[in-house]
Amino acid sequence: MWKSPKSNCRVKAAAFIFVLAFLLKSTIGFAQSQGTQTGQRGQRASSPPSAKPPSQMTLKQVIESLSSLRNSARVESLISKAGVQFQATPEVVDILKQFGASQKLISMIPPPPPPPAPPTPKTAGPLTVTCEPKDCNVIVDEKYEGATNQNRKTVTGLRPGMATVQIFADGYEQLSRQITLEENKPAEEKFSLKRSTISREEGGKASLLKTLSTLGGLHGLVGLSDIEGDATMESKDSEGGTASWMMSFKKHPGKNLSITFKTKDGQCVASVVGQTSKQDCRGELKNGGEKIASQGTLLFLSYQVQDVLQTLLGRPIITSEADDNRVESIDAKDSYVLTIGDDGFPKDLVYQIGNNDPIHIEYSGYFKVDEGWYPKRISLGRVNSAPTWAFTITSVKSRVQFQ
Repeated sequence: MWKSPKSNCRVKAAAFIFVLAFLLKSTIGFAQSQGTQTGQRGQRASSPPSAKPPSQMTLKQVIESLSSLRNSARVESLISKAGVQFQATPEVVDILKQFGASQKLISMIPPPPPPPAPPTPKTAGPLTVTCEPKDCNVIVDEKYEGATNQNRKTVTGLRPGMATVQIFADGYEQLSRQITLEENKPAEEKFSLKRSTISREEGGKASLLKTLSTLGGLHGLVGLSDIEGDATMESKDSEGGTASWMMSFKKHPGKNLSITFKTKDGQCVASVVGQTSKQDCRGELKNGGEKIASQGTLLFLSYQVQDVLQTLLGRPIITSEADDNRVESIDAKDSYVLTIGDDGFPKDLVYQIGNNDPIHIEYSGYFKVDEGWYPKRISLGRVNSAPTWAFTITSVKSRVQFQ
């Protein structure tokens, strides 16, 4: 087929362009491929991979190394390169020493970290302990905290929560109490000391002996056992009227008394010997004065201060809770409560039989009788009431003759 020369030139040009494009693409691709490979080879040559570090040795590995190598120095070299995964607790050190570890090897093992600091303990507010009526010793949770000063003691450093407070003082019963303490909150506990029974018994004996000594001792009591004297007796009736009788008396040892009463209207002679009493009134006192004479004689006899002391010396006695000058003697039959003045003389007595109303006796104004002392006035009545009977002694003497 015939083509024109112009057409053939176009075909050749197109074929040349295609071949040229193919060759250029292949050359560029080959160059890129070579460049990439060259770059990769260059990287491997300049940065070779680093060697992997050895793993830290376990306790088992160290023990096996000591057992197999039987050379602590070689194991030390291994540890220096690799390190260990465990710590040198006392138990681990003991095991390593059993397998022949040297002190150097043990020193290469890190010690355990120190234990964490304990938290700051919580603290309760200060506790103030007060004791009455005297100073006391204080114990809190079995720890002795010391004695109070002017009845107070402040304790610090206590933990919040329940606490047991104990206090004790010589001559007083020990007291114990559980309290609750709160964090940072002050607390106060008050204790009223109660005297021990032994202390009260000893105090009662001491007080009674002191009174006995004040009255002249045993010689004084003996001298007052047989006395005679003069006095005035005053009595009040139920309507508030007052009778005043002069009297002369003779008091013999034991329950033995005779009194002669005199008024402007007559006289009465009354006596008590043991359980027997007699009255003989004359003049206008006859058939009317016997009752007053009988009552007056019995009352005057029953509460002679020397006889009261002698009775108390033979009975169990204690002092009151708060006052050594108050002596008590109580049994199923009757009770005595004797109050002693600061001067040592008996001051008043409360006497009660069973559940009957108690009788209040007051003694005052003592004067000397030979070796003893006798009250100038003895008054009697109900407790918290004005006296209904009163004996004012104008003279008295002892009839006892001491050898």
